[in-house]
Amino acid sequence: MAHVINWFEIPSTDFDRAVDFYATVLEREIDVHSPAGEPGERAGMFHVEDGEVGGMIVESGEYTGESGESIAYEPNDGGPLVYLTVEDDLDDVLARVDSSGGETVLPKESIPEMESHFAVITDSEGNRVGLTATE
Repeated sequence: MAHVINWFEIPSTDFDRAVDFYATVLEREIDVHSPAGEPGERAGMFHVEDGEVGGMIVESGEYTGESGESIAYEPNDGGPLVYLTVEDDLDDVLARVDSSGGETVLPKESIPEMESHFAVITDSEGNRVGLTATE
């Protein structure tokens, strides 16, 4: 069965700060791509292995598709909540969140049925993001 989530995009107001935040907090490589001739539209792609769900940090405030229709990318702390998997101890990750310009909104809580833990943070851009860890 396919993953329910197959891609995610995280908006930023300060792209470099957002890339540094996620690279530090998740201790994960982020590949920055710059489309030729399109300043202000860099993308920070989370490095993933085959079979993993991927996503990116978006620099641009708006994307216009081939149809001419646009969608806005604005950081916010409402709307859908995406949970990212962390491979470290969640307490260590939350310490990196706080020291990297983010904030812990909901501290670490147990999910006994899944033998895991979760927490909710706001990132350096003001986006609300969930974190999960199996510990």
